[in-house]
Amino acid sequence: MILQNDICNVNITIDTTYTVESTDNKSYDLVINPRHLRHSDNYTVFSVQINLFSKIINIALIGDFYSYEEDCAVLEDEILTILQNDAIVQLNINDGNMINFKEFDCFGCNYGIYRVQNGYIVYGEIEITMLDFDFNKKWSFSGKDIFVSMSDKKAFELCENSIKLHDFEENFYEIDFSGKLISGV
Repeated sequence: MILQNDICNVNITIDTTYTVESTDNKSYDLVINPRHLRHSDNYTVFSVQINLFSKIINIALIGDFYSYEEDCAVLEDEILTILQNDAIVQLNINDGNMINFKEFDCFGCNYGIYRVQNGYIVYGEIEITMLDFDFNKKWSFSGKDIFVSMSDKKAFELCENSIKLHDFEENFYEIDFSGKLISGV
């Protein structure tokens, strides 16, 4: 995933070669492991490169095994917010240090995080979740089946005033930003 603003460019990829507690890893400026995962745990490592134009900061962010790099982050001014399944890490882009870490309750795994007017929408396999700016759960919405599509229909679409969803059975849902069903099943 690539993000940019006037201050920096951010590139987030998955480092498949990184092993927790190994001395043979690629060199990083910072290694952040907020859940204190160990070598024997299942995990995914995000390689986060922050290019501030005057310097580059390389960070290994160790998190949940079910972490996906596409749509995993939001860049706002000097704050980088990263979703790793059921946990959110916020980094200060100027030095790469972690400024916030929060786990939240959810069912299934989560694919993406999106900034909206009143907080963040998290697109998950089983539920769509609204978090406030402190990452407290405000509401969640589930359908009849998982929010993935086997057809050309988008499973998740964030619109200006609503969220459109298709589940595995091709059921359609449209919800507002209060988690209320507007149309569909």
